[in-house]
Amino acid sequence: MSYSTPSYGSGSSSWGSSDYDNCVQQCIASFGTPATYAPTATSGSSGSYGTGSTITVIVAPTQGVLRYVPFAVNASVGDTIQFMWGANNHTVTKSSELTPCNKTSDAPFASGEQNQSFVFSQVVNDTNPTFFYCGTPGHCEKGMFGIINPPSALDAPTSVAGMMSSVVSNDTSGNLATYASYTANQTSGSAGANWGANIDMSNMPSWAYDAVVENVMFTRNVLAMNPDIMNADGSVNLASIGSTPMMVPADVGSALNAASDSSSSSATVSSAASSSASSASSTSSPVGAAKNGAMSVTSSRAVVGAAVLVATYFAL
Repeated sequence: MSYSTPSYGSGSSSWGSSDYDNCVQQCIASFGTPATYAPTATSGSSGSYGTGSTITVIVAPTQGVLRYVPFAVNASVGDTIQFMWGANNHTVTKSSELTPCNKTSDAPFASGEQNQSFVFSQVVNDTNPTFFYCGTPGHCEKGMFGIINPPSALDAPTSVAGMMSSVVSNDTSGNLATYASYTANQTSGSAGANWGANIDMSNMPSWAYDAVVENVMFTRNVLAMNPDIMNADGSVNLASIGSTPMMVPADVGSALNAASDSSSSSATVSSAASSSASSASSTSSPVGAAKNGAMSVTSSRAVVGAAVLVATYFAL
């Protein structure tokens, strides 16, 4: 087999015959580039205001990003949490630590489904952990929930820092490992690189671990792109975004998960077609087909992960 040395440059030249530049552009088109968020004229509002500080949480900073920013905030009794919509068709609904995606009957609050520029406020009446989520079908299950006064466990094995490694390694898709690598690269040297490390996950359902880790990493990426919104104590202050739009990173975690789901579906269809053909011809081995199917899914996920990392890096 012949071998030709690929040409590596600043990004203006191709890598061999792979048309690298074209690949990057396609990946950016698929997974998105960083956007910006700035509050606009309020389209409507509801809720109540306290006598303390006002703490802002953005509800989906841009269309398609199913995140609250920041994922978690600390507040005192009398403070007001002001939720500001950056995209359409989302809610803020109170839930609980044990069931983050289910409405609670304990002092409930709910905004109803609202659109961009809506504002919903809630007064903090105690400092117990308060969970909230988006009630639009499917959104919470994709990670769209947040916490007021998150449970904390400094340097404990049940904290985000203590569980990060095991949560990432237990993700068989490899998506969390890819996102963690991307986040470590993007937040290197940033004051927010360890944001959320002490959030305690001991009383959360195990299915929510991945979502908590993804939300923490997304907020870390936001802080890396917007260092001015982070206070010295680690809290996030969005007061300045009225005059300086906030940069919103590409939601790499969601893009990877969506691509994996698509790959899995395609692999299932392909496997079913192969099985039908195999039954008709009686020439294939079921064991061999299973191995090939598993390999094809793993390979496509690896390619997706690499593509997302490369595309997002060169888009910044």
